[in-house]
Amino acid sequence: MTDTRCLPNCPPGQLIPTATQMLDQSQLQNEKAEDCGVRFRCRPQVRRLRILQPYVLNCCYSSSSDIVLETLLVLKNLLSHLTWQHSSSFLIQLTFTLVPFFEEVSEHLRLAAFEIYGSVLAKVKKRRLVFPLKHQILNLLVPLVLHLQDMNSDVALICRSALCHTAAVLGWSKLKAVFAEKDVWNILRALLEQETNKALWFLKQCVACFSSPQVPIRRAAVWFAGQILQTLDLEEMDDVDEALAALRHMQRDSDPTVSCLTTQTFYILDAKKKLLLAKQPPSCFSRRRLRRRYF
Repeated sequence: MTDTRCLPNCPPGQLIPTATQMLDQSQLQNEKAEDCGVRFRCRPQVRRLRILQPYVLNCCYSSSSDIVLETLLVLKNLLSHLTWQHSSSFLIQLTFTLVPFFEEVSEHLRLAAFEIYGSVLAKVKKRRLVFPLKHQILNLLVPLVLHLQDMNSDVALICRSALCHTAAVLGWSKLKAVFAEKDVWNILRALLEQETNKALWFLKQCVACFSSPQVPIRRAAVWFAGQILQTLDLEEMDDVDEALAALRHMQRDSDPTVSCLTTQTFYILDAKKKLLLAKQPPSCFSRRRLRRRYF
């Protein structure tokens, strides 16, 4: 039996091989059982793996990229042994842990993170979609769309599949068809058109992607931020100072296509603001629009 008292101080270099060995043993015993025509799950090993889960997850924060990659591969393998019924808390925590790896420079780390997220999503059913998981799934919606332009084609394929599953669990039948077939630009337009009340939330997600190491993703994030900002009224524009500052900073982006698009976006926004000011009624008692909020 694994001595849990020693695990918190166990170096990642020792913990990950231990978890890998346990996964291999569990898989081997399951395969032997299946060869005998018996449905079997190695319960003692699974129980030990559950004990290791939080410590394996903690290895994602290692300063060693090799250990982090090995950890992600272990987590990817571990998912096949977990059910939503018995491991929902761990799976939800895992979705939050994965987020920083979506914008990793390393394709191996990025691909592993998206593969794990896709596997977690595949375990989610509509009836189980409650807070905080629903919030996190919505919070990762724009990054998934933007990564359809990922330089790694495998990541792009995983993101499209994940978007379709997201639409299914959210009950977005029209958007599911769009996610399955359309390009990034049409998907973003359709998303904003259907979920207008989440515009400021989507804007926040765009800003988070401004720091992506990939030019196509930064460019798409700037474009979508501009589309969102054009839907806002004067009052709402006053609430997005931080987003506007972040967008203005993109005028100094190292890639000229991104910086030029940002400059063009501000020309459009300035013209839109002048038009809104010209149309603004003089009375302070004019009817105010329902304000959208960040989530």
